[in-house]
Amino acid sequence: MTSSVTPLTGRHALGREALLHEPAGGDPDKLTLVRALGSLVWDEHGREYIDCTAQAWSNNLGAGDSRVIEAAIEQTRAIAHARPTFHTPALLELAALLVSIAPEGLNRVGFTLHGSMAVEMALKLAMRNRPGAEHVAVLHDGYHGRSITTMAASWPHPDNGFGRLQPRFLRLPRPDLYRPRLALTPEEDTEVTLAVVRDILTKGTEGPVAALIYEPIQGNGGHNEFSARWHQGIRKLCDELDIMLIIDEVQTGFGRTGRMWASEYYGIDPDVLVFGKGVGGGFPLAGVLTKQEYAKFHAGDDQLTFGQFPVSVAAGLAAVQAILDDDLSAVAAAHGRYATERLREMQTRHPLIGEVRSPGLMVSIELVRDRVTKEPAVTEAHEVFLRAQEKGVIFGESRYANLGSLIKIKPPLDIPRALLSRALDVLDETLTEVEAGMGAR
Repeated sequence: MTSSVTPLTGRHALGREALLHEPAGGDPDKLTLVRALGSLVWDEHGREYIDCTAQAWSNNLGAGDSRVIEAAIEQTRAIAHARPTFHTPALLELAALLVSIAPEGLNRVGFTLHGSMAVEMALKLAMRNRPGAEHVAVLHDGYHGRSITTMAASWPHPDNGFGRLQPRFLRLPRPDLYRPRLALTPEEDTEVTLAVVRDILTKGTEGPVAALIYEPIQGNGGHNEFSARWHQGIRKLCDELDIMLIIDEVQTGFGRTGRMWASEYYGIDPDVLVFGKGVGGGFPLAGVLTKQEYAKFHAGDDQLTFGQFPVSVAAGLAAVQAILDDDLSAVAAAHGRYATERLREMQTRHPLIGEVRSPGLMVSIELVRDRVTKEPAVTEAHEVFLRAQEKGVIFGESRYANLGSLIKIKPPLDIPRALLSRALDVLDETLTEVEAGMGAR
């Protein structure tokens, strides 16, 4: 398949990429994709790639699944758009399905089209249900989106030029299981951090805190995992201080960790769960699951023209049902065990691999220049990414290109084992090449 875009002429005769609002200088390594099916994508030159990003971790169900596409087409023919003051059958059916699979106690659902707005929906609910509490707490290195509000809630955004428009969040430290502070053990670091968080929440503000939001596994901030003790300690603090606990599962939900929700995997009891990405089967969809005891929005608080877009909702209904029918949580768990076993074997041969992280198909490796000092191998990680792409495998990186030292392996949950194996073979080859280059320098 090739592009059918007509060449630009006259005063518009710039490269098409130059017409887009993208970062200055662009990304010379960006591909133009023209087709996707399952775990494969093809560029405009006909080159095939194994997609280990599931397109920003969104295609939990592989791209182009016929069940999702047919549902979207049928909905488009029936009614493609309805304003949010009306319901559609697919909307009510998806709401019922999500509540039926939600963590216990979460029995009300709200929809929007992307994760940033879902996080904002959760924050609005916190403000409505904790009147007089003006603060919201977030974690260092957390990531919650790129709207004006959610950028402010995320790990300090590099080169942030929007501060004068952004709300202020209460930033809390997090434990680091790979690089504990002050030569502490991971367990000691967790206890110290919980104690510091308690002090900040009780003594570090001029008023009560409405909500604390965090990811059960930090995604863009570096695939940072937390212990069961941390999750339990935070839940206890929120109960004690009447703080709403919001768990951001935009990246971890819908089978990615080997369970339907990371909250179930780690035994977290959220008051609000934010979902997105994998719910839509490749169509834009996100939202929140909450406890019924919380007050609803007031009129006009959260009505968006396309917030309940029927085509996305119908696609999401088909996608979630397919994830259940195909038991993709179990498939992801099995694939994840296979991938981590392969990676840990590679770790014995590749000094660049500092740590292997999972669970399920939320897999990554952190590359380091020295396993003792744990100095991040930032340049080397980007080189691995580029070389792998040249070999036909697209891995994920951490934060932005060349700003982190992770290689992420998060393909669609239904990736065939042979393709997953080939992707890991390419990673092995690429690490060998990059390490050889380090030795030559």
